[in-house]
Amino acid sequence: MDINQLQTFLRVSEYGSFTKAAEQSFISGTAVMKQINRLESELNLKLFVRTPTGVKLTPQGKKFQPYVHQLLDLLNNAIEDTRRVRNDDKRIIRLGTSILHPAEPFMSLWNQIASEMPNFQIHLVQLQEDLNSNNREYAMLGRSSDLIVGTFDNATLKQSFSAIKLGSYKFGIAIRSDNSLAQLDKISFKDLAEQKILMVPPDISEKNDLLRNQMLSTVPSIKAINTNGRYDINTFNKVVEENIAMITLTPWKNIHPNLVTVPLQTSITVPFGLLSAKFPGKDTSDFLHEFIKLQSENNYPK
Repeated sequence: MDINQLQTFLRVSEYGSFTKAAEQSFISGTAVMKQINRLESELNLKLFVRTPTGVKLTPQGKKFQPYVHQLLDLLNNAIEDTRRVRNDDKRIIRLGTSILHPAEPFMSLWNQIASEMPNFQIHLVQLQEDLNSNNREYAMLGRSSDLIVGTFDNATLKQSFSAIKLGSYKFGIAIRSDNSLAQLDKISFKDLAEQKILMVPPDISEKNDLLRNQMLSTVPSIKAINTNGRYDINTFNKVVEENIAMITLTPWKNIHPNLVTVPLQTSITVPFGLLSAKFPGKDTSDFLHEFIKLQSENNYPK
């Protein structure tokens, strides 16, 4: 029995469905089913009744559920209390960072306000890609990191995340320096006529969908090519190898040494901010509460 199995048990009991629990865990329905089967086998308990329309807790499952809540809460408190002892009673907040989710947009602000939140300390952690996740680094929230700086919209927040807006990123076009588009100061939709444009598929990002619709309705000859999901470093390598264009955002301007980014002429922007899990734990909740209060009082970010 491990923590992931217990967390999955709570999600399945909450949503009454392996599929819905899988969506919230960013793993497959089969993986969720295997975790529950393994948990029931290890405990020698029948926790769920499987039906054609979903699952529901057995009497044993109902008895087990509050103990799992208590156990995970106790573990979370133990970890947070231990961190405070190790770090001179400061409450440690783990801010995930990676190539695609750089922490700098928040850290530059944190350097201004850290003295106003003396009980907290930001600890940067390198985000590791979750190979079983459909949403990669977002899925690590509440696990290897407490917060990340990332983009969000309603599609994101309908999942398991909360967000505090810090600003907005602008769209650009990433291309090789020897591509004719690289000579332009700004790129319009008309400049992209007949061009192959790499972008995330529909239904992942509202803003991306809005841009796609605006772009293709203005210039139907643009050839949108879907990635397999959200971007990773291989996406940028594909642009270099195939010498095609790609929709990109402000923080990825210098992500690949063989690519240049030219601003795209559109009024559509993508909000970004501090992302946390829906139920982030007491230290993170307290940190966000104090940060929001400071943000309101001082009009951060400036």
